[in-house]
Amino acid sequence: MLRFLSENKGAILLFLAWFVIGRINAPAFYVVASVSIILLWRKLMFLELLMGFLFVLILSDTINSTTDFAKTFKNIYILALGAIAVIERNRFPKINRIYYYFIPFILAGLIGLVQSPIPTLAVQKTLSYILLIFIVPQFLIKAYDDHGTDAIRNIIFFAGFMILMGFVLEIVDPGYTYARGGRYRGVFGNPNGMGIFASLVIALVYLKRDVFPNLFSKNDLRWLVIPALISLVLAGSRTSIIAVVIFFVFTRLYRVSPMIGFLAFLGTAIISELVASNIVVIITSFGLSEFFRVDTLEGGSGRQIAWNLAWQTIQDSFWFGRGFAFDEWIMAKNQEALNDLGHQGGVHNTYLQIWLNTGIVGLLLFLRAIFLNVIKGASRSRLAFPFLWLVMFSILPESWLAASLNPFSILFFIGLTVLTDDIFTAEAAEEETLQTTVLA
Repeated sequence: MLRFLSENKGAILLFLAWFVIGRINAPAFYVVASVSIILLWRKLMFLELLMGFLFVLILSDTINSTTDFAKTFKNIYILALGAIAVIERNRFPKINRIYYYFIPFILAGLIGLVQSPIPTLAVQKTLSYILLIFIVPQFLIKAYDDHGTDAIRNIIFFAGFMILMGFVLEIVDPGYTYARGGRYRGVFGNPNGMGIFASLVIALVYLKRDVFPNLFSKNDLRWLVIPALISLVLAGSRTSIIAVVIFFVFTRLYRVSPMIGFLAFLGTAIISELVASNIVVIITSFGLSEFFRVDTLEGGSGRQIAWNLAWQTIQDSFWFGRGFAFDEWIMAKNQEALNDLGHQGGVHNTYLQIWLNTGIVGLLLFLRAIFLNVIKGASRSRLAFPFLWLVMFSILPESWLAASLNPFSILFFIGLTVLTDDIFTAEAAEEETLQTTVLA
């Protein structure tokens, strides 16, 4: 971590300056941040541009009104990155295969625009997702081309640094990092967001280390994993905690044998309904009812209400949805009734949200794209499928992967890029050959 801070102190100070200026004066932030992006571009600092984008997305996730500037600027930022990638196309690599896998899904989303009740917002959301799938792999591969494995290392360390900043913020402003109910949220908007981010960082650390064995030292792992685990426990995010357990269990199984890992997954899927129907009894028997907030489990945490509404609405546009952002429109339309029933927020389920927006056709094409990428990545890392199972479980009660401009989807596509792009495959093979030669 100290090496990361030393090598990237200029970028970190710049991002912190954005934060301070934005809290004081939003218009001044827009000017300073825009000029900063141009200067970073002129200096060909593509890695720093990607880290800056992640930083703005993290700021935009908080519910504190003092960071509303980030919620607006993230839209400008992604457009700027898209423009840079097009203008500098001769410097950038060829378009990553990830993008091609997702084209059928994007087409399904475009078909849904025909029936959208909010076409302007729907077009914006569609463009945003297209840009995310295009930009993240392009900038990551370009950064890797410029800096080698240090690019991957620095991205992960920057994510870990933001987790550590939550503890620093608690010292500077006691109570700020805790939500109502005493759950830890760090620099994020809510405890569940903290849990999702921490779980993804943990998974990415081990995934990248499996692809590049020399990427992190044991001391690096302590700096990255321990704060993430502590944040995960303090946040009390049930889904994220279980997702991390799933990741570690299946990591062990897949390392023994991919076939054993796959059979174990099938077995887990079969008994999941039995476990789900008796989850309260199981948790109580282990004496963990208070930690896992069994009272909210029994009440469905309000999510069941949103899921019922989503499922009823899906019947009207089962095959093809009504465009990106339709979920927001239908939830807002029924917000008063949902509030009376004890639910606030969105759909809280990525599968249902994508189904609402793009139909069952879009959902299947979305899952197809992810599985094809992971299958390709599985030939390089036995942690590819454990990473997938963590994500698939994580998005059951949350909608983060159905959206583009959040600090979670970007981490997912970073992981997917390293698993699938040929430039990383060649580097990993060369590193493995070098290790074999040395041992011989």
